[in-house]
This record gives sequence, C-alpha cells and structure tokens, in this order.
Amino acid sequence: MMSIQIWIDQVSAVQEILPTPPADYYDGGKENIAPVEPKSIAKKRRRLSAAMEGTSGDAEATPRPNKRRLVHDNHGVGLPEQFPSTPSVGSAASDELESHQSGRLSLTKQLAALEDREDPIIYYDFATTKAKVPDDVQRLRVDIQSLSDGVGILGYTDHELADLTGANGGIEVGERIRFGYPWVNHLEKRRRTGRMVGLSEVQRLTAAAITCEEARSHEGAWNEKVHWIVIQAALASSAHAEYLNTASAKTASIDPKSLASEALPKRVVDYVILLVPDEMTARAWKKLRPLPGAGIKSWNHTTTNDLRSNPIASSIETKAPNKSWTDGKAQLAIWTAAFHKRLAMLQKPGQGQGHLQIPAMPLLIAQGHDWHLLVVSRQPLLDNQDCSETIIWQKIDIGSTRNCFDAYKLLAVLHVVADWAYTVWRPWFRELIAWLVPQPTSIDGL
Repeated sequence: MMSIQIWIDQVSAVQEILPTPPADYYDGGKENIAPVEPKSIAKKRRRLSAAMEGTSGDAEATPRPNKRRLVHDNHGVGLPEQFPSTPSVGSAASDELESHQSGRLSLTKQLAALEDREDPIIYYDFATTKAKVPDDVQRLRVDIQSLSDGVGILGYTDHELADLTGANGGIEVGERIRFGYPWVNHLEKRRRTGRMVGLSEVQRLTAAAITCEEARSHEGAWNEKVHWIVIQAALASSAHAEYLNTASAKTASIDPKSLASEALPKRVVDYVILLVPDEMTARAWKKLRPLPGAGIKSWNHTTTNDLRSNPIASSIETKAPNKSWTDGKAQLAIWTAAFHKRLAMLQKPGQGQGHLQIPAMPLLIAQGHDWHLLVVSRQPLLDNQDCSETIIWQKIDIGSTRNCFDAYKLLAVLHVVADWAYTVWRPWFRELIAWLVPQPTSIDGL
C-alpha cells in the first residue's frame, strides 16, 4: 500500500507544478497546436516522468535501470519485474560482422581466418614438423642466425681491433670481453656486405635508445630517435648503398583494396627498403599499365606517391617496448600477401598467380630496443596449382640497441638484408618485368 501512496503523491505533485498555460502560450490562438511550455516547467515534467518510469531524462545523467512493470504475486502485492534486453539473432550476427570489419577479432581468430583462406597464410616456427623449411629460407636463416650469435659481426684489422678494445678504446669495461671473442672479428667476410659504422656513432645511437626507454617514450619517439637512425645508418654503410633506398611507409595503405581480402588498419608497416630504379626498370615503368581499381601506376601494392615507382624489397614494422610484436602478426601477413598478389599481376599475361615463384623474403620487426627477423616463403598448393600457400617463418632475434656489441650484431644483419635485396631480389624483379621491355632482335647482315 505504501508504494501506491507514493505514486499518488507524485501524480499530485505534477498537477500542482504544471498549471494550465494561459492563452498567450499558444501560437496565434490556432487550434490543435501544442502549447509552448516554459523551459523550467518542461524540464521538471521530464524529470518527474523519468523518475516515475525508472529512467533519466538527462542524457548526461547516471544511467538508470531499464523500465520496470508491476506484476502481482498470489497475495496481490505489486512487485517490479526487470525487462531483459535480449538481442535478436540478426543483431548478434551484425555485431559480429562489425567487429570483424573493424579489426576487433582476437589475434587467434584473425590468424585462424588467414589459415582458412583458399590461399592460406600461416605462421610457423623454424622447428615445426608440419612443413619443410625451403632451401632458400634455410640459407638465409643460417646466415642471419650466425650473425645474431655474434659470429663475424666485426670487420677490423688486428691493429684496429686492439685499439678498439684497449683501455682507451671507448668501449665500456663490461663489453670488452665480448669484443675480444675470437669468432667476432672477420675482416674479409664482414666487409663484403658493408663497412663498419664508427663506434662513436653507435654509442650515440645506444644512448638515445636508453634515453627513450628511461623516459618511457611512445612509438613515435622511438621511431624518430632510434629505429629510423638504425635503418639509415645500415643502408648508408651498405656495400650496395647506391642501389637501395629506404622510406617511411606510415601513411601507406594497401591500394587498391581488392589486393587484400581482409580489412586492415590505415597504418600497416612503418618503413620499407626499396630498389633504386635502373635504366631497364625506368623503361618498363613507361610500359606499365595503371593498377586496376586504382587508376595510377605502381610497382607495389600501395599507391602512396613516394613508393609507387621504387619497387619494395622488404618491410619493417616497429613497436614501442610496451607493445608486443605479435599484435601485428595478422596485419604483417595481410600486407605481405597483398604484395605477393601485386607481384603476380606483373607476370607476363597468361600465367596464374599460383605459378609465381618468389624468393625467400626477410621481414623486420623492431620492438623498442629489440629487433627480430622473419622469413617469408611462397609456393603453389599441391592440390590447387592456381593458388599458393604463404608461410611466415618466425623468428630470429637479430640484435638490439641496449649496448654497442648487440648494436653491431643488428647492423651486420641489416647489411645482409641489404645484400639480399641487391643480389637476390633485384635480379629476380628485373626478370619478372623483363617482358615489358622486349629486347630488339638482331638481323644478320645489319
């Protein structure tokens, strides 16, 4: 009975504070036109009405429970009943689709979806028993793994090394022992891929990295002060510096979108290593047709202006120390598969995508101090030669910017990646596009 009395009092209160408006509140005295209430009265009416219904009339107010209705038990007592909000089957399906399109699927589900494609993309560890590591992947892995273990990362004469590791050499005491290991220095082999970066430059680099870590810097600061500097130092000191370039890919996206079967965030990778076009590539560019669906030319799977005419050799993804590199595995896979699809389109007409044999390709990931390398392989499916299987072999820890010794490991590996881009990828790409620039045939007697 008490609940009913309160309800009657509330109704009475509404009647008391909401008197009938005078005639001048009506618009011109016209009939069938609702009266214009003063704002204060309208607000009170909404507040009281909301209180009676168990909801709030103020959009910024604390949310209230859903509407209730009174149901009567066997004794005639009014009890509140909560209406549960049950989504329909169609609504649930719509929510799941929206979640997938906006990239909110869990990493496990994203990777499972990539494996279930007609042309699957799969991550494997090198030690897996589910697939055989291809020969070219194995060769690249062995070369990289040796350097990441510190073997042959230095290229100094005996005299230079003695000065470097001496008391006045500038190397921190705890690192001198590592620099003195007999397997670390290999002058001839090391200098085939690039020259040594000076110790003072490496020390400035490691100091900047340590500052970023101590300041808990965001990814942008790490990119500007550390990652980009490492990449530039490695490319500038490479034995093939004049044939390679590097560029930011922060604004690059897959274009046209038909090259990717899954939605991607706007930002996919951070940097790319590029081939500098030679005369033959420049002539082929003139014959190249615009990308279907994009309307402009590009050697690559993106139409970003500074990346269109320089063929991509390898991609680099970066993360801040507090971000896991595994969070980007799905987007790296989609980015790489789209690149392969674009390369297949560059084949001589009449060849299917599954027939394209792509060399083992390194991918680089920087996570704060620490750098990792993955290797991508692609081969036709045994049961469907028109489709291919892409495997991303993970991962080799290739160095870091925590100290000078590990930084020299990193620079040595980046020199090998640059050497691969020049000695393996460049000839392969030139052969791929050679049909665009047919060589003139010689005529006997002329």
